[in-house]
Amino acid sequence: MGPGARVRALMRAAYRLVRFPFRLVDDVVLPVIFDEDAPVRRAYGQFLRDCDSAAVYLLADDTATVRATLLRRRSAFRDAIARHPSSIHTESEVVMEHHRARFRERRRATHPPGNSTTLPPR
Repeated sequence: MGPGARVRALMRAAYRLVRFPFRLVDDVVLPVIFDEDAPVRRAYGQFLRDCDSAAVYLLADDTATVRATLLRRRSAFRDAIARHPSSIHTESEVVMEHHRARFRERRRATHPPGNSTTLPPR
């Protein structure tokens, strides 16, 4: 381990320690004061995402990569719901139908048609 890797490892540890109170504020304090769609909460969440993205780039932090990806997906999902609230039901139906089709395919592959214990699809 070279000196650059040591410095980066030390900086990653420091970032994780510094990030803990920020995450605590986001998880405990802000939900009590503001609702989920409040501009303050959205801006604070964006700040945390930006910090994680910077840690990914500057510190090569794998855990920050996972956090940044999850936060980005959660934010995109919330934005999609805010734009099209009626699409929640439609998207969930599409996902469920996809899973049902996959289940039927696996079921047909492992159980011959004459010995099926489930009802045929409608």
